[in-house]
Amino acid sequence: MNNDLDQPAEAQGVFEPRKPLKLDGDRAVWREVGEEVVVLDVETATYLSLNGSGGALWKRLDAGATPNELVAELVSAYGVPEARASKDVEDFLRVLQDRSLLLIA
Repeated sequence: MNNDLDQPAEAQGVFEPRKPLKLDGDRAVWREVGEEVVVLDVETATYLSLNGSGGALWKRLDAGATPNELVAELVSAYGVPEARASKDVEDFLRVLQDRSLLLIA
């Protein structure tokens, strides 16, 4: 049987694992404040506060990164299993996409 559960963790989800993603720099302005990343969505005047892994993923996306690179970042930096990192990345990317903060290159 060949379904999504049979695929490697990095191949699951709606985002293409090797397709570069980037933040919408025209819509989001951000700064590091202490150990967190504070983001202002200039379209909605909404602030987001990201710490830990969320802040690390945000900074990688600011430079441009693929979902696979983001998964590898979580596995390396936080020692989480690849399947868990893949799900966390997918969830994070969906939130950014829902808020129109993510660009797909």
